[in-house]
Amino acid sequence: MAMTFKRWRRIFPAILLASAFASALPAGDKKRDPDRKEAPKPVLKVVPDAEGKISLDLKDADIRDVLRVFSRLTKKNFAVDPEVKGSVTVRMEDVRWQDALDVVLRSNGYAAQTEGRIVRVSTPAKLAAEQP
Repeated sequence: MAMTFKRWRRIFPAILLASAFASALPAGDKKRDPDRKEAPKPVLKVVPDAEGKISLDLKDADIRDVLRVFSRLTKKNFAVDPEVKGSVTVRMEDVRWQDALDVVLRSNGYAAQTEGRIVRVSTPAKLAAEQP
């Protein structure tokens, strides 16, 4: 009887681990279940270097999230117009953050205007209309 208890004590953790692993796996295979659709997960990677240049690897990233990253990276305040929407897919290496921001905005039809420590993001027409 004592031998059975010792054996059970060794096997029980393996059973718990196997059941935990099995419950973490998805229930069905995506290839076999065409009705199951998951939203693509965005990839957002920004790497600054010591020279002030950055590398961007963005895939289906929300433009507002990208602008939030630029705000933290540059330590500037970004005022984003409510109509600014879209996704960004771009890969750049060793570019100035100003150039990267310009490409991200222009590819979605937007522009930026810097006023001191504030960067305003909106449509080019709206920014031009507000110029004195």
